[in-house]
Amino acid sequence: MKKLIVITLFASSTLLFMQCNKFTSLNNVALKPTLPETALSYPVDMPLGLFNNTPVDNTITDDGATLGRVLFYDKQLSINNAVACASCHNQANAFSDPVSKSIGFEGNHTTRNSMSIINAANENSYFWDGRTENLEQMVLQPVRHQVEMGIEKMDVLPAKLAKVDYYAPLFTKAFGTAEVTKERISKAMAQFLRSMSSYKSLADESGVLEHWGTDITYKLSAPQKAGAQIFFGQAGCASCHSGTNLRGFGDADAANIGLEMNYTDKGMGEFDITKDGMFSVPSLRNINLTAPYMHDGRFKSLEEVINHY
Repeated sequence: MKKLIVITLFASSTLLFMQCNKFTSLNNVALKPTLPETALSYPVDMPLGLFNNTPVDNTITDDGATLGRVLFYDKQLSINNAVACASCHNQANAFSDPVSKSIGFEGNHTTRNSMSIINAANENSYFWDGRTENLEQMVLQPVRHQVEMGIEKMDVLPAKLAKVDYYAPLFTKAFGTAEVTKERISKAMAQFLRSMSSYKSLADESGVLEHWGTDITYKLSAPQKAGAQIFFGQAGCASCHSGTNLRGFGDADAANIGLEMNYTDKGMGEFDITKDGMFSVPSLRNINLTAPYMHDGRFKSLEEVINHY
């Protein structure tokens, strides 16, 4: 039964996020979103001392994150108004996709599972192959991807959004003028992603992440304590899933976990032959919400993941 005990520790992680704006649509074109008269507050609730990748020229503001939230849910960011960022990053699934491969703007499937958006402010790389270190650069890559959203020439997007009446006041509040640029789009979306934090799980409240091995873990049940013992001890899970964000970091942010002898998807090996079969180590936060698992969504349950290891 040990293989089942270990999964109980982090399965209760709670994601804190803001109320989403809702779009209605007609003939695949988004209508004006309903927004509160006053911008919602976007506090960043994270432990002190945790790595934070927020640049000095793009700190989170309520108006900037509000604009980013509207962009995130707007299908007009795809070339044919068919999908939004939120189409593949569902709030109910901790901003991941509950299917193994997501569906792009023309109905084609992506080659990898959509990663959960968890504590984006605390990451040092993005995507399964870790190809991007900068969040402002990352947010526009799916927009111009030939399968995902299809705006391959990024100059098209600002011109398209500038014609949408509800964006002028949003950009003015966020940046001082109504001018729509790809730089402003990326900054606003990055602000929204950084505003979403997850640090209120039982694992946090019990202190097990910071003080494993001490009596501070009294809030955990006996099975959860046993799972923690396996996770931090015999199984060595924490050698890759470490720190407050429970993922790899620095030189340990990627791994080949033996999913295949000869990888069809080579992961980081596409860029570096010495890293064939290596993929980013994902965070374990909200892990019970983010199935299916692995870069290709091959495992449908946590039990299957544990069985693999």
